[in-house]
Amino acid sequence: MKPILKLFSEHGTFVQPEAISYISSKENPAEFSSLIIKNLMEYPLVLTIEEIKKIEQLNQSKDQKKLSLSEMNRKDAQTKMMSTIYNGNISKEIFEENNEAYDDKDIKEEMKINAEENEEERIPKAIEIKKIEGWKPFAKEYDSEIGIIKDITGNSTSGRNANDFAKLFENRYRTIRKILQSQRREMANVIPINRIKKSMIKEIQLIGIVKDVRTTSNGHKLIEIEDETGVAVLLVLKDNHDLMQTANEVVFDEIIGIRGTVSKNGDLIILKSVVFPDISMQHNKNKSDVPLCTAFLSDIHLGSKMFLQDEWQTFLKWVNGNIGNSRQRDVASKLKYIVIPGDTVDGIGIYPGQEKELEIKDIYRQYKALAEQLRLIPEHISIIMQPGNHDAVRPAEPQPTFEKEIQDLFSGVDITFVGNPCYLSLHGVEIISYHGQSLLDFATNIRHLQYNEPVEIMKSILKKRHLAPTYGGYTPLAPEHNDYMIIDRIPDIFVTGHVHISAISNYRGITLINASAWQAQTSYQKMLNFIPDPAKLPIVNLQSGNATSMDFSRKI
Repeated sequence: MKPILKLFSEHGTFVQPEAISYISSKENPAEFSSLIIKNLMEYPLVLTIEEIKKIEQLNQSKDQKKLSLSEMNRKDAQTKMMSTIYNGNISKEIFEENNEAYDDKDIKEEMKINAEENEEERIPKAIEIKKIEGWKPFAKEYDSEIGIIKDITGNSTSGRNANDFAKLFENRYRTIRKILQSQRREMANVIPINRIKKSMIKEIQLIGIVKDVRTTSNGHKLIEIEDETGVAVLLVLKDNHDLMQTANEVVFDEIIGIRGTVSKNGDLIILKSVVFPDISMQHNKNKSDVPLCTAFLSDIHLGSKMFLQDEWQTFLKWVNGNIGNSRQRDVASKLKYIVIPGDTVDGIGIYPGQEKELEIKDIYRQYKALAEQLRLIPEHISIIMQPGNHDAVRPAEPQPTFEKEIQDLFSGVDITFVGNPCYLSLHGVEIISYHGQSLLDFATNIRHLQYNEPVEIMKSILKKRHLAPTYGGYTPLAPEHNDYMIIDRIPDIFVTGHVHISAISNYRGITLINASAWQAQTSYQKMLNFIPDPAKLPIVNLQSGNATSMDFSRKI
């Protein structure tokens, strides 16, 4: 029983007692559990016996397509959602063509045989790094100064029931309420919701978690918030265009402050303003004493056929001082850190049809190949590496770092393994590094945000002081007793990946970076009409705070 529970727990899924009994009745419960997990493309929070039987029936039918019901539902939902994001411009022909990958009942067996026969040829070749006379990297003169400020790794308290989720949201509410009351003047006189009718005050201030957001038949907006004492219904009048625009940014499960006027019977509050926790305008940015640089190298996706090997090798030559003009070589000389914000390898079974696009079809061989590539990075450069949704960790966020079995593959490389997200400091400069899966939730829930404009989404994240507020969206959340997704400290740099776009911006003194990718367009991205912007390397000078980008898609 315990091995089965552990298997599903590591997967990030809870199982109903009836479902556990059903699994235990099988001849080989562990093998049956692995089969179920293999076909759970959607990562449900609670696995029911009905879902298990559906998967079992689909696998028993020889004529049934390999695509499971849960995966079909996910594909339909994602296609509909992404169609909205990209103005309905999705190629139906490509979508139908991709389904053919699941028609051949022997395709997985054939791919496995091919992988075993040709695996060595598929691993990216190690290039020869030349020693350049006179090349003395400035960064080599300094020791690394890496501080881990906040990380779920080794601190997980994830439970298994509703009470654990209650503790998560209670911690979120208390922490962000404290931020609102200490940093926002508009929230100086907040009262509990259950005192609205007793207070006899017409203009009130409240802080609550968003329970519901909906639009009335007349075009007004209703927002429900709750605290420990009760629920309040807020009305936003459609004629108040500025307030309506702000209300459109409100998402489920975030913590907001409000100012409003109580209606005559006390059952409704006419909203006057929404107060987000936001970032202080007077942020004093931390800076290093020496002009060392940090590069952000996201979404490598090694193991994919679309891995940009030529561009990657150009990066390796540059970082070793083999190529570049005097200015580019000077930047390479000052490079002390490389932060990798997730999706280090392409993983297995992440999106429909991925099997056709994998060069390396074994997850451990993917990590082994990545380790060989990272060994070509100069020894004086320290690497900070965290997982993403393609990596071999639990899908629920926050994600602890890689298991020791994977870390051991990187022996001999100076790597600090951290979780996702991670709050760290490099030579005193504070950084939030987050892979960025919730960018999709923000893009779908807030009208004016677009998935291909990640830094605009990151500004909204900072306003809300939370990386992934919405429960039940595209970002699975673990029921930790402390909410590690809260932005309770103001960073100097906020970096994400995930969307395969290179972007640099600024918000109230915070440098915003989306760290590109090292993978060309996949068939899945092509189906969604999404064009990535790969082979870019954002770099920040820790002393000046200036951010720039190296473009390895062009000849250097």
